[in-house]
Parts: sequence; structure tokens; C-alpha cells
Amino acid sequence: MELLMINESKLKIMMTKEDLAEFELRAEELDYCNTETKRMLWDLLNRAKHTVGFDTDGYRVLVQLYPSRTGGCELFVTKIASVFCDCEEEGDPLIEGLPRLAPREERKPRVFGFDELERMLTVCRRLIEGGYGRFSQAYIGDDRRYYLFLDGLDAAGYLPLDEYSFILEYGTVENAEATRGFLCEHGKPICEEGAVERLGVL
Repeated sequence: MELLMINESKLKIMMTKEDLAEFELRAEELDYCNTETKRMLWDLLNRAKHTVGFDTDGYRVLVQLYPSRTGGCELFVTKIASVFCDCEEEGDPLIEGLPRLAPREERKPRVFGFDELERMLTVCRRLIEGGYGRFSQAYIGDDRRYYLFLDGLDAAGYLPLDEYSFILEYGTVENAEATRGFLCEHGKPICEEGAVERLGVL
């Protein structure tokens, strides 16, 4: 197991198949809805605090999982500023799929992940039809998924029920910071500018 502190708010954890076996888990079984996964994540956060100084006390954390071909996995843990936390007790971190909605002025590029290239291309085509003309990028990751960065949408998580909510029919919302960190090491650009316009005509 290797814990790498990328910066004060982001941690990368690399686990082998054997590391997961210590928790009696396999990569495909990891799900925060089950007790075993919760126990493992709390143990990892505790180790990170005492070994590399990554302290999540008072923060919510976003955890993204990328299984490896060898049976292990990589976890990207991102601390979410406590301003997003409206829970009464701020002493314990919460592991969530998405942070809460940020104020409009703080919104940044949104990222969507797709299991198939055709799904991403369909989204690009529909965005063109809807008049989308903002900055966009597309990447492919070592996890064999495709990622589309779209400017002008909500970066904090939940999409409003507007003209862009259809994207969730084809892909999933991803954390922008964690995804970009993952793609820097485990991804290749498909189109680094004007992705919607270029891919939407294919």
C-alpha cells in the first residue's frame, strides 16, 4: 500500500490485491453502502493522518475509485471545504459521492464520465443541437472510460433540471479536481479544445 499526499486537500492511495485482501475485500466489491468498505476507508484515513499528515477532521471527503487490471485499485481522496457541510457535527468527515451545490460565482468546468465512446459522442451531438458553445475537452483514461469537461455547468455536483440534465442519461458526474489528477497520470487527451464541436460531428 502506498499513500501519496498530492497537496493539502488531495490524497492518492494505491492498493494491491493483497492490500484489499487484508480487509477481506475485492476491488469490485467496494461500495460505501456496505460496512466492510466503510471500515476500510476509515482505517485508510486514519493511516493517512498519522503517516503523511493528511487530516480530514472537520471536512467532508470525496472518494473516487479506479480498479486496476491486477485486482488492486487507486483511490483519490479530496477534502471538501467545510463551508459545504451543513451537518451539525463537524468533527467527523463524511464520505459522499458528490459535494453540495456551490454558489454560482464559484462554479467551474464540470466533468462527465462515459463507459462507451459512442455515449460521449451522442452527448456532444445533442449539445451542439442545443447551442452549447463553451470551452470543452475530452480524454480517455487507463480505466477505459471517456471523460468530457464542460465549462459553464455546475462544478459542485448536482445538475439543475435544465437543458443539460439529459447528460446523466449517458454518463456520470465526476469530481473535476480528482478526475484531472487521475488523467494527468492515467489518461490521454482526445481533444484538448473545442471537444463538443469536433466530436459532435462524428
